Amino acid sequence: MSLSPRRMISTMKRIALTCLLSLSLTPLVLCAQAPHKPAANACSSSLLGIDGNQIWVNKEGAGNVTVVFESGFGNDSSVWSQVASRIRAAGAQTFVYDRAGLGKSKINTATPYSLDNDVHILRTALTNCGIQGPVVMVGHSYGGAISLLAASEDTRIKGLVLLDAVVPGVWPKSELDKNLETMRAQYKEVREQAPDLAKVAIPWAEAMPETAKRVDGLRISDTLPIEDVVAEKGQSNPASMHIWRDAHAAFTANHPHRESMLAAGSSHKVMADKPDLVVDAIVKMLKKTTVL
Repeated sequence: MSLSPRRMISTMKRIALTCLLSLSLTPLVLCAQAPHKPAANACSSSLLGIDGNQIWVNKEGAGNVTVVFESGFGNDSSVWSQVASRIRAAGAQTFVYDRAGLGKSKINTATPYSLDNDVHILRTALTNCGIQGPVVMVGHSYGGAISLLAASEDTRIKGLVLLDAVVPGVWPKSELDKNLETMRAQYKEVREQAPDLAKVAIPWAEAMPETAKRVDGLRISDTLPIEDVVAEKGQSNPASMHIWRDAHAAFTANHPHRESMLAAGSSHKVMADKPDLVVDAIVKMLKKTTVL
């Protein structure tokens, strides 16, 4: 798994205060939901109302391609700041956002969690911000699952860069069941110490078996270019690392448009440990898709 129970709880506690401070200190304006003719500054550090959620989005730069960044579980868009600025300098537009309940975004808890709903919110945000494509998705960890499902449904997406991402086979049922049992024993502590984040994290954890089934059943076009970056030290134990690497090897094997790349010495957070490698992978994808 990409996220052990202890890492999950640690992440919840660590970012809960950050989320609350961000919400209280950052002035936000409501982005008009006019998908066909957005205002010139629409979706620049703005909130979008989508299905009762308030989703913070930020579209910056100019270019004939938009690079969309999808964060891993528990992370908001701030993890991309260093990489995104360099991609804009390379000539592309960038789009970052906070998923519902994270960072500056607010969640509608009446809507049950699902991977499909995360993708629905992403696609709606792109449309409402006037992003017609082409799009290159950059997905880290769980954000890779969102990117893969989005790419299977959305013709705007012309390439993927996956960073130690959730791909088919990384979450076998035996390991999911064991870890979910451990997580459930810690829900009470999470609700007490990070109640706002618990509204996001616990439904996400409970949905992991269904999410894994959804990812394992995805059919991605063989012609879609994919750069698959795998962290050398991304998992917490040798058994998990073995499962992770085997799944990624199977994902790229016998697919000429999918290329595997090892992030030597990197932890799971590749964009923090190896920003140069990540930028190079994105620029390489932009050149592959002939959009720069």
